Amino acid sequence: MYELILDKGYDYQNRAFALCESCYWTATFFMKIEGFQCPICLSKDVAFIPLNLDEKYEFDFERKRGLQIKFSILNDE
Repeated sequence: MYELILDKGYDYQNRAFALCESCYWTATFFMKIEGFQCPICLSKDVAFIPLNLDEKYEFDFERKRGLQIKFSILNDE
């Protein structure tokens, strides 16, 4: 597992799901980053999907099915 440490403060209003379209590396970002490069394959084809504060995601990767991502609303339980 790779950890990207940024010295700026978190911006929870700009939370996003990041997905490298080349190697399928994923992360959650708490700030906007321009010109981001994937830390695994060094590709610049990283998509950022904005997330609301009440949204969550789950993902799974299988060889036969590929990448599956499920977005949903957080429950207040």
